[in-house]
Amino acid sequence: MDNHGSTADARSIDARLTRLEAELDRARGDSRRWRRAAVTCVVLLGAGTLLAAVQDSPVVDVIRTRRLEVLGADNKVMVLAHAGETGGQVDVWARGGANTVRLASAADGGDLTLWNNEGKTIAGMFATGLGGRIEIGDAEGTPLATFARGADGGAMVLHGAGAEAATLRAEAGAAGAVLSMSRAGGEIGMMAGVAQGAAVLSMRNNAGKEVLYGGAAADQSGVLRLADAEGDESASLVTAAGGALALKDGAGAMVASLASRGAGKGAAFEILNGAGAGVLTADVGEDGGGRLMVGTATGLPAFGAEAKGQSGVAGLYSQERRVVAIGAGRAGGLFNLLDLAGQPIVVAGAASDGDGGAVSVRNTSGMQVGRLGVDATGNGELSVYNANNTVKSVVQPKSDGQ
Repeated sequence: MDNHGSTADARSIDARLTRLEAELDRARGDSRRWRRAAVTCVVLLGAGTLLAAVQDSPVVDVIRTRRLEVLGADNKVMVLAHAGETGGQVDVWARGGANTVRLASAADGGDLTLWNNEGKTIAGMFATGLGGRIEIGDAEGTPLATFARGADGGAMVLHGAGAEAATLRAEAGAAGAVLSMSRAGGEIGMMAGVAQGAAVLSMRNNAGKEVLYGGAAADQSGVLRLADAEGDESASLVTAAGGALALKDGAGAMVASLASRGAGKGAAFEILNGAGAGVLTADVGEDGGGRLMVGTATGLPAFGAEAKGQSGVAGLYSQERRVVAIGAGRAGGLFNLLDLAGQPIVVAGAASDGDGGAVSVRNTSGMQVGRLGVDATGNGELSVYNANNTVKSVVQPKSDGQ
């Protein structure tokens, strides 16, 4: 047996096997590289195709659906749009889950409502059968302000914070406007209004009694009335034909008045007693001088005084007749005593026909029956007359040395 040949063949087979294994390894490596390249090409080709598809995709003009939900990062609905019984509705939720906004079509028109994160209604704007309405509330949902179309025009209502608070209401219309303020209990405390031909201001106390009223009278002049706690008128001021002020007692009876007598005529002042009788009057006379009268309990004159030109006159009265008169004349002062018939019975004053003073005594017929005066020489003189003032007796002082 030729062992050498066998050995050579074995070497040749080993060499071929070694070479085949090397080629197989290279083929496997080439296969892996081709697979990687192919995958890369497929990925790049797919990305390019997708990019081209996105860039070339058509724009959708209309999306039609019955319900549209927009979800947040945690898959919770943040926005919901859908159709309700009265029309479309859009709701918006906060991240914490509170429904904070709603825009809807209601029975009378649009409706917008806002809630805070606690679910309290803080604002609303919606359509009503009359027009628009806006409501604003506080953090607790209590209404604080309302603006709306009222029955005849615009209306506004403001509330204080809290369950019991004051309220202000304002309304306007074609005929006029009204402003009212109410206390926490709902009682109206003040009201003001204007109309085509008038304006009114009214204030009320806690019992609901009107204690102040201001407005326009029928002749368009001003009127102001003040009342006591029971609503009974205590004072009034009117401006017709000038100003007029009247004061009343608790029962409504007039007790004092101050009024203009008209343009260029001055004023008049009067005080009345409980029976309504004038017991004190002051006014202006025809010549512009002042006049004063003090009356009795029944209103009859008891004392009077007035200015006459450059002088003055005062008098005392009894049974409506002047019985005492004091005046000032060109020569000096005058003093008269009169009977109840108005006849002067004593006249005293500065003599008009001589120096010094004179006193004249008269009977009921007005005839001078006695006179005390000063003669031409400065001596005293007493004259006595008969009833007809036809016989005269004179008493004079004796001369010196007699």
